[in-house]
Amino acid sequence: MKKIKSLIAAATFTLLLIGCESYDFGDTGVDTNNPATPLSASLLTGAQSKIVGTVSLSGTATPSLYVQHLSQTQYTEESRYQTINFNWNVTGSGTGVDGTVNIYNKVFPNLLQIIELNTNADTREAAAAYGSNNNQIAVAKILWAYYFQWATDRWGMLPYSEAFGGVASSKSKYDSQEFIYTDLFDKIDEALAQMDSGAGPQGDILFGGDMASWRKFANTLKMNMAIRLSKVYPSSSGLAATKFNEAMNGAIASTSENIMFPSISNDAYDNPYQDDYVDAGRTDECLSDVLVDRLQDLNDPRLPMFAEPAQSTGTYVGLRYGWADAGTIPNADVSFMNDDLILNGERDLPMYTYAQISFSKAEAALLGWISGSAQMYYEEGVRSSLEQWGVDAADIDAYMLESDVIYNPANALSQIAEQKWIALFYQPYEAWAEWRKLDYPMLTPAVDALNGNSIPVRHAYPVAEQNQNKANYDEAISAQGEDGLFTKLWWDVD
Repeated sequence: MKKIKSLIAAATFTLLLIGCESYDFGDTGVDTNNPATPLSASLLTGAQSKIVGTVSLSGTATPSLYVQHLSQTQYTEESRYQTINFNWNVTGSGTGVDGTVNIYNKVFPNLLQIIELNTNADTREAAAAYGSNNNQIAVAKILWAYYFQWATDRWGMLPYSEAFGGVASSKSKYDSQEFIYTDLFDKIDEALAQMDSGAGPQGDILFGGDMASWRKFANTLKMNMAIRLSKVYPSSSGLAATKFNEAMNGAIASTSENIMFPSISNDAYDNPYQDDYVDAGRTDECLSDVLVDRLQDLNDPRLPMFAEPAQSTGTYVGLRYGWADAGTIPNADVSFMNDDLILNGERDLPMYTYAQISFSKAEAALLGWISGSAQMYYEEGVRSSLEQWGVDAADIDAYMLESDVIYNPANALSQIAEQKWIALFYQPYEAWAEWRKLDYPMLTPAVDALNGNSIPVRHAYPVAEQNQNKANYDEAISAQGEDGLFTKLWWDVD
């Protein structure tokens, strides 16, 4: 990890992900102040640097608020569902070009350029100076799949197949989630088949060009995508089960292989929670009463790893979720996230964990997709999460004997879902997606909701789409449903 962090620091001086944001999907991300032929290593660093916005609350706290891991302390509107429309943005740790970018204008064009530079006969030889052509293309395809899964799981149908063909592509059609997921599976499979024994890509701040790690990442991503579709393809011979089985043996296999986004002390690439809680001095979110109360009911030893005791009492106190008058409660009376999670600028952020994968295996076993017992995978998931959070062996053994933790075949899926909900603390988008799919734990909407009477299950499209891409926007809404917070996505089946 130290090697990876050194690579990030070096990359800050060569990063090409710059320029003003616009709405032209055809923008290639080239800045006229930079070389006409971008360096593929810098393009890769630029694309990867925005992953921080997919694994944290950088940009919006809504995912952790929706699943009630957190409550808002003073500006409570987001926990009460005020914001409906969200731009096509992903937000990094820094400000300006290091901060928020439009994924269609910056991230995806970077990845497409990497593929083009390593494919075009006129540029591929020069591009090979930064890693084998095949490996650079494979990594770009894996990141393409990663970002687009994150995006489609936020908004649903998306501009996809026509979105990158020049100026006209700003009027591109929206493709269905089914189409997008199927194409993303193809991209991952192509990437896995394309990897060769040559050098890994330079500019790789995730794995330092280690293609074995990229292979594990691709298979873990593929497994995660497959289990997300368990309700639309439940059959053991269906698409989801097939993809899950193809990927399982190649995915991460222990907590030591957890896939983490590395943070460094540089403000442009540090832990974004540190930017909010230290640099900006904000204290907008603390733990919710829903999470704290449940962890206390379970005698869960992760509570001290998740939270700090309330300063006024020395006890763990969650704040009432979605309460308009939350600002009347002094900050000293509630528990904020553990200091290491929000004050440590070099705290790495989880992308995928072995606990998460183990719970997915438990669900797959219940569905008959894989051999092995659901109980075995469930217990492996619980233990792995506790291990990930630094709980000692004796406390792990004691927790496994808690009445609501002991595996109960009659209540197996609910137990898997609840423990996955807990384990995905500090993984906001994954927590929101899995809660939507599994419909458990049973959460109550905000007590003082500003919109609707249920918990949001998607983000609505950017307001600009209604004017700039109206015909395709209208067609998407006709197919998918109302463009609001409460229209279920394709894979979110009751």
